[in-house]
Amino acid sequence: MNILTINILVVLFCLIIGYFFGSIPTSVWVGKIFFHQDPRDYGSHNAGGTNAGRLWGKKVGFVIIMLDMIKTIAPVYAMWAVLTFAQFDYAGITDAGFTSGLHALVADVKTFYTDLNSMYAIQWPVYWITAVGVMVGHCWPMFAGFKGGKAASQFMGITVMTSWMLGFLPGFFYLGTLKWKKMVSFSAICQAIFVSTICWIWAILIMIPNFIPSDLKWLPMWGPALNPNWVYATVVTFLGAVMVWRHRENIKRIKEGTERKITWMK
Repeated sequence: MNILTINILVVLFCLIIGYFFGSIPTSVWVGKIFFHQDPRDYGSHNAGGTNAGRLWGKKVGFVIIMLDMIKTIAPVYAMWAVLTFAQFDYAGITDAGFTSGLHALVADVKTFYTDLNSMYAIQWPVYWITAVGVMVGHCWPMFAGFKGGKAASQFMGITVMTSWMLGFLPGFFYLGTLKWKKMVSFSAICQAIFVSTICWIWAILIMIPNFIPSDLKWLPMWGPALNPNWVYATVVTFLGAVMVWRHRENIKRIKEGTERKITWMK
């Protein structure tokens, strides 16, 4: 088995694990167990925390949002642990015609990604791909008839729970836009654009030779184990794009001036 095959299989595995976790319909199960209601039958007909909060109270909505964020980040950290400690050693790859120059190839790849000190075949932070599977599962859950939420909690989960910078700065930005427009959907869309921009700025900065010391490249994250490189920025941008697309009806109502506004923030 060659390096390309191993990496493809690992990507697929991350996507499947993420999709399984993302398919857990938190608000649907909470609604049916505790309130004997399906949130998709009421309000905005959405299976997210915001609609749940309108139906069953702010505290319930907050709990559902937190659970959705946890179900997003838990498999990401789990796959990080697996790919960090599992020894996918390229020395064991013996395909005919492929081993020539393999050591140099892996060395070049390691130099490009600059995030692993191992000699493993998987030389890039593929664990971020798990978040893509989670978002797909949340939006189209196999445990709830493929009718899920709009992925705002998933976007917050992968950003807030991996990076302090993406928690505080966009958090203030989100609250500011929410106070300004009083629309959750508008704030979520603006936050996605803001966060993606920050991620790409940092990813570009760490790729510039000697611009940021290597031991400080992880600085925006909660710890040095996670890599905020272009893979992270790509995944965050993709998740943000999906979330914006899932809010297309809200965007239409915002343009028409009919989008529902919150009343609890003065």
